Amino acid sequence: MTVVCSWCRHEGLAGVFGEKAPFDDRRETHGICPSHRIQVRIGWSETGSARSGDTQGSTTLDVGGSIARSAAHLLSGLRNLSRRAGL
Repeated sequence: MTVVCSWCRHEGLAGVFGEKAPFDDRRETHGICPSHRIQVRIGWSETGSARSGDTQGSTTLDVGGSIARSAAHLLSGLRNLSRRAGL
């Protein structure tokens, strides 16, 4: 599968940055390229610092909360996909 960056695509760029198994499947899957990953992490840090009065501990908690929300969103999507597939 061809891995494309969702952020690059949003900016009108091709955004192809890799491949993953199964390699004979030519469909696209989405991820985030290294450049945009850095930008997102900086944004998380700035948001956490602004909320916490520049204390590092709260920034870490804020990023952890974002990760937990992302994981919950992923699990919800997988559950919906398995329902549609009849699994």
